[in-house]
Amino acid sequence: MERVTLPEAKCSGLQHSPLGRELKDIFDHQRIQTHFQPIVGLKTRSVFAFEALTRGPDNSALYSPAHLFRLASDHGCLLEMDLMARRVSIKNFMKSVAQHQNQVKLFLNVSVSSLMNVDHRSGLTLDCLNYYGLNIHQVVIEITELQPVEDSGLFLNAIQHYRKMGFKVAIDDLGSGYNGLKLWSEVKPDFVKIDKHFIADIDKQADKYRFMETILTLAKSLGTKIIAEGVETEAELQILEKLGVDFVQGYLLKRPSPSTALTLDYKWNEVVQDVTNPKETVKLLCREAFTMPLDTTIDQMTDELLHRPGVDYVPIVEKGRVHGMVWRRELTELLASKFGRDLHGRKNIAKLMDPSPLVFDINTPLVEASREITENGSYDKGTFILTDKGNYKGCGSFMELLRVITDLKIRSAQYANPLSGLPGNVPIQNMIQEYLDRQSPFVVIYVDVDNFKPYNDYYSFEQGDQVISAVARVLKESLGVQEAFIGHVGGDDFVVVMPDMQYEMVCQRILKGFQFASLNFYTQEDRHRGGIYAEDRAGEKVFFPMMSLSLGVLLVHPGVFDHTQKLSSYATRAKKGAKSQGGNTYYVVDSRQVGLMRA
Repeated sequence: MERVTLPEAKCSGLQHSPLGRELKDIFDHQRIQTHFQPIVGLKTRSVFAFEALTRGPDNSALYSPAHLFRLASDHGCLLEMDLMARRVSIKNFMKSVAQHQNQVKLFLNVSVSSLMNVDHRSGLTLDCLNYYGLNIHQVVIEITELQPVEDSGLFLNAIQHYRKMGFKVAIDDLGSGYNGLKLWSEVKPDFVKIDKHFIADIDKQADKYRFMETILTLAKSLGTKIIAEGVETEAELQILEKLGVDFVQGYLLKRPSPSTALTLDYKWNEVVQDVTNPKETVKLLCREAFTMPLDTTIDQMTDELLHRPGVDYVPIVEKGRVHGMVWRRELTELLASKFGRDLHGRKNIAKLMDPSPLVFDINTPLVEASREITENGSYDKGTFILTDKGNYKGCGSFMELLRVITDLKIRSAQYANPLSGLPGNVPIQNMIQEYLDRQSPFVVIYVDVDNFKPYNDYYSFEQGDQVISAVARVLKESLGVQEAFIGHVGGDDFVVVMPDMQYEMVCQRILKGFQFASLNFYTQEDRHRGGIYAEDRAGEKVFFPMMSLSLGVLLVHPGVFDHTQKLSSYATRAKKGAKSQGGNTYYVVDSRQVGLMRA
């Protein structure tokens, strides 16, 4: 494989300083090295890819990549350094990676400057991959935001060139560079890496939590996977898992290393408690805590906390009733002010305490407590109070709640459909049985995509997967905050279970939502034609209209069904009724007519 060399004019320019001469020596002898840092999938909790990180020679002022690439840029040879780093990274990856790791991806950094350089010769990266035997589908081109993109047309053409060859594309350090969301919207990358600034202390800072929520919502709508960089603490990792981030990278999991070992430095705790039952409550989290009465003075509180260095909060409880919470941090800030203790020491603790701490009854469901904490931004306090019929019982930790919820999600994921993320058949049957046990009326809506198979065969399985994801999204958006359960039976079949018998409006929202979303799945020509010509089951070319939904609605009344199997057969009958009407409609079966139908 041809080595990267510097033009003579650039070589002579490096002779005028010690660092310049060292940079020339690095080029002459290819004296750079590669460290690999794993990118870990949070669903699988295993290594998904390695990012190749270039380092200069050991014990050199140019060991740091920041210094190395900055000096190369200052001397006009950033393109050559970028190309050499890519070549060496691919070579070292193939030397390090074991045979059983042939599906692990490699993220290669490419600077915006190199992409825009007129001297950049097309096909060099592909030639290098072919030379060392690395599959192009294992490589992700990671674009670093080192400078503004001034000629967006030229830049996008360069990205499109990589895409046509088969590379995936990632944007590095979103939020730290010049282009940010503009670059995201134009490039439409497969991956976006979130800068570590937004990850640090995300478990303590509500603004960062909200920022990540927004980014994830945007990413899902654009089909982009999110990689959170700079994860250094377990608390940060747990928040990112809760939010549903796709991948993480950081020192907590593994530091950069010359090898590509799949073993991580961090080990997830094994699930200890069985919390698969959604009725589990915060009573699981109740722990005893030191309390003080309402007549406590600030001086008394200060003295107590001086002797209790591990106590960060003190509930104020009088005759079993909670009056507030004192936080060590706020007390410390008060005492740190000028004449703080002299001015405030004799005052009642009511002057300092938080009069409205988060309080839950011990019978509050775990999921409900978690939702309220995150929606109110209360997780930065870290602790909440638990009561039983208004009487103080103890305190709970948000981080412990998060661990329990995470365990619940992991167990639920065993039955979840990997494509839609929705619960599968086991949770669906459990939910329907739970509704039957309540002995109250409810609705089951069986959702089926019309003409999905010919679309899947005609376009691609990948686009078919996007349709399934869109159906899941439409169902969620159509139901909004309404109490409802959405499940994915499999393939293009979904189920909605809800207590409200006012199903008409929900069905209309679902049908309109999918009708609008489905337009994006067809070419302009096919939209104009109103469908596609594809082979039917007999292998004949047949015209298939554009996809629509058929909704089979089963109205379930108490006492009609005693088990889910019988109910499911009538839900299927309702679906067939909708399909017989030509799709994009719903068909209702009232369970009170079951006896008449049987006759």
